[in-house]
Amino acid sequence: MDFKKIIAVVLLVLGVILVIYGFNQLNSLESQVTRALGQNDTNAISSIVIGGISAVLGLVFILKKK
Repeated sequence: MDFKKIIAVVLLVLGVILVIYGFNQLNSLESQVTRALGQNDTNAISSIVIGGISAVLGLVFILKKK
């Protein structure tokens, strides 16, 4: 396994972890109260977006031919 594939796997794993964290944060009591008061939970949303982008990039780099 070369260095680029290792980086791709790390991106994929971190992306999945960030998406899971973001969804857990989005469903927390604090986030629900924040949204009930009319504000956005930007921490959770940004974790989901950044994690999704990271996971997709990691998957693309893994599946990419040399």
